[in-house]
Amino acid sequence: MKTLPLEGVVVLDLSRQLPGPVATQMLADFGADVIKIEDTRQGDDFRRVEPLVQGVSTRHMMLNRNKRGLAIDLKSADGRAIFLGLARRADVVFEQFRPGVVERLGIHYDAVRVVNPKIVYCALSGFGQHGPLRDVVAHDPNYLSISGILSLLGRRGGPPAMSGPQISDLTAASMATIGILMALRRAEKTGEGEYIDIALFDSAFSLAVTALSSYVGSGTAPVRGQERHNGRYPWSDIYETADGGYITLSAIEPHFYRNLCQALGHPEWSELQYADDAQQESIRETLRVLFLTRTRDEWFEQLKDKEVCISPVLSVAEAAQSEQVQARECLVPHRHPVAGDTQLLATPIRFKHAPASIRRHAPALGEHSVEVLKLLGFQAEKIEDLLARGVVRASA
Repeated sequence: MKTLPLEGVVVLDLSRQLPGPVATQMLADFGADVIKIEDTRQGDDFRRVEPLVQGVSTRHMMLNRNKRGLAIDLKSADGRAIFLGLARRADVVFEQFRPGVVERLGIHYDAVRVVNPKIVYCALSGFGQHGPLRDVVAHDPNYLSISGILSLLGRRGGPPAMSGPQISDLTAASMATIGILMALRRAEKTGEGEYIDIALFDSAFSLAVTALSSYVGSGTAPVRGQERHNGRYPWSDIYETADGGYITLSAIEPHFYRNLCQALGHPEWSELQYADDAQQESIRETLRVLFLTRTRDEWFEQLKDKEVCISPVLSVAEAAQSEQVQARECLVPHRHPVAGDTQLLATPIRFKHAPASIRRHAPALGEHSVEVLKLLGFQAEKIEDLLARGVVRASA
């Protein structure tokens, strides 16, 4: 087996739910030894998210593969000592608590830096480690709302629309991963660690790059449905089809627009791409009626090779079963020791020479606690004492 790019990198993962586990799984997929550290009572909330297969959450399986599981009581002196002992040997600490929690637990950056000056410490939170909203609780829709992103989602003239995927969570996960990799590279060169402050708010706000470029250039920010890619013009919009399905058009570039006009039998539209609103709405109405004459899949088959930028709106189930997903192996088979045969989402990062691999199933709560303690040099008698006192939990 070829050496993976992050082999030898040890990550202590204190995160839970979605953004942190996504970030650390990216690292784990490419060889990092990620130790998922949870409390001794219930662990990550996503362990209980349905559906459950033989008592194992598919959400947990999807987000925590390739990780080892350690359950310790970080509020106890012994639990804190175990964590700092691990941190002494680690390369990365990833925490996702609310600001101030790691200070109260005594596992904050300054405490870890004492035992390991080279540590890369990533703190992911809602609004960052400082700022007027630092201590405000929120979830993904809230971050999208207050960052201005939600104001851009929805139809022109209509109310803002809730997003399907957790946009700020998943963007922050990618930002955290990138930051960690850059900090690891710096640590290799300088011997100095780094503290990384990742906010879901900042990550969401960064997605408004095109709208902000309009705002800083003109003093006026676009609203939903007003930019050329999101419904202002009929050649970049969503249309219902004869079977109740939908197709999307996004013929933004002039040559794609001309192709669309020719393919739909309306060459007279070719010079009207940016015509006035009245003409645009006339074209939109003609397209609305036209697309109702065939099914979603018929339109896609007819136009997909015409270079007009058309796609069918698929459900997640349809996408998962599509030839494209199968050809790209975006879902890969996996056998979990308890849940049995399932499928997991493959990483979208495809290396030719050292591709990511699934080497471990998502751990049970405390599945590797004893193994990790032995690596720290704990003897059997001491491990039994820690287990008996509830400082550490091991899976049955």
